[in-house]
This record gives sequence, C-alpha cells and structure tokens, in this order.
Amino acid sequence: MKPVTACRFAAASLGALAIFLSLEAFGVFDAAAQELSSADRITVSRSGADHGASVVYIPGLATPGAVYAPLVAQEADWDNHVVTLNGFGGGTEAPVALENVVEGAALDVAAYLEAENLEDVVLVGHSMGAQVALLAAGYAPDQVSEVIVVDSAPFFAGLMQPGVTPEMMAPQAAAIHQQMSAMPRDAYLGMMAQGLRVQSMTEQGQAQVMAWIEQADQRAVAAATAELMGTDFAPRLSAVQAPVTLLYAEFPEMAPSVIRQMFVSQYEGRVDLEARGVADSRHFIMLDQPERFADEIARVVEGE
Repeated sequence: MKPVTACRFAAASLGALAIFLSLEAFGVFDAAAQELSSADRITVSRSGADHGASVVYIPGLATPGAVYAPLVAQEADWDNHVVTLNGFGGGTEAPVALENVVEGAALDVAAYLEAENLEDVVLVGHSMGAQVALLAAGYAPDQVSEVIVVDSAPFFAGLMQPGVTPEMMAPQAAAIHQQMSAMPRDAYLGMMAQGLRVQSMTEQGQAQVMAWIEQADQRAVAAATAELMGTDFAPRLSAVQAPVTLLYAEFPEMAPSVIRQMFVSQYEGRVDLEARGVADSRHFIMLDQPERFADEIARVVEGE
C-alpha cells in the first residue's frame, strides 16, 4: 500500500476528493445571535426566528461556523444554530482532551438538540462536519428529520485508496498525528497551503480557507486528521433514520459519473440517500457556488 503523507491527507481531510485530483498536494453572524456553549467540544451561535425551521450547521476540519455566515444571514426566518468545534477558530479554544474529536462533537450536538428541545431538525454538515452530523442523527433519531451532507464520505481514506481498511491505515494515522503535532508552525501552515487549490476554484476562496486554517489550533487539527484517516464511520450509518441528501462537488478534472460513484458507493444500502452533484466547484461548495448551495439547502429545509 502506498503511504499517505501528512501533507496529502491533511489536504484530503479538508477536501475528501482533493487527494484524488492533486497527488502532489495532497463572519460575523447577526449581532443579535446568542452564544451558547453546550459542552466542552462545541460552541453554538443561535440566531433567526425561534418559530422557524430548526437548522443546525456543522463545519469541517479547521473551519469555524462562519463558513455558513452568508446562508444564515440570508435565511433569517429560520431558527439557525451554527456550531464551531472548539479549537477550529471562531474565538474558541481546543478542549484539553483531543481524542475522538468526531465522536465527541456528535455526542455534544445530540445533547444540544435535547437541551434546546429542538424537533424536526435539519443537520447540515460539511466535510468532517458531515460525519459529525451523521453520527448525531444516529444518536438523536427522534429529533432529526433530515441530514444534508456537503462533499463528504464516511471513510475519507477509502476515497483516496479504494479497498483500504482502518486497520491498514492505523500506523499511518499515528505517524501523521505525531508529525503534524510536532511541526514548526510555519512548516505546518506551508504544508496546509499546498492543498488550497483543491479547496476552492477562486483565489478569494482559497485565501478565505487559508485564513480559517491559520485560526485553528494545530494540535486539534492533527488529532482530527488522524481520527479521520483511521476511522470508517460507514457501519454507524445504520442508526441514521432520517433521509440524507448528499451534495458533492463535480471537479472539472474528473468525469461526473466517476465522482458520483466514489461518494455514493460509501452510502449505498446504508441510508435513504439522494445524491446531487454541483458543477464547477471544489470542496467548499458554499464558496464556489453560493447561490446553488443556498438553493439546495432551502430545497431540503422547506420541503420543496
């Protein structure tokens, strides 16, 4: 099995399909928003209309909740709950314990739904945040009505190396965790910058992604990257009762049918899935195709 370097997997974790296309590279919210800290691993900002549709937004690796700011501002008649994983920017600090980042965040999201007495919730998760959303939906099946997955799959390493298993990836995951954690800051940021071209199609989008990376805690990113590399969440999908809408980026460099199969194959037979490709976009669909992204989210939330 060909080894996966820290550089390549870090880029792929931010954009699951990125590594397949680039082998060398791997907000302010409404001032009236209420800041709620539900647990050690997440911070939630709530805004909009209490009587509106309840939507919970979960960002991906090294990304704060601000990635959803334009959509949240546009849909002020929804009851918007924007999550930031502590340590991933947004003025948050990483938790002391950095094990089980995805699982821990999912448990905290599920606990938040219960604490706030939310019902018919639509969970929106981008990249690693989609894995958090899917696990949370399994923990709170009576409260979640829909899950929207944005450019993500249950087992990122499986996108990079079809047929690979978590057991095969475990040694590389451990090595990457150690390497990324110990890197001098400049070297780490330089490594992460190598994957920017697969995150967004525009220089502006790439600059925004890099700014978010710079705000994120390096140790938290390293721990999460290792967890994503060595964990297949597909067996956990059997607990997800809500329908799942998958939005995936149709990278211009690959045939749409090939991209679709790469993603859909990890969900088939496990969830009630509707997969929809978004053309002319890279991993951060909300940056490259904001209008299409907003339309797709509204279509699900409003039942269109």
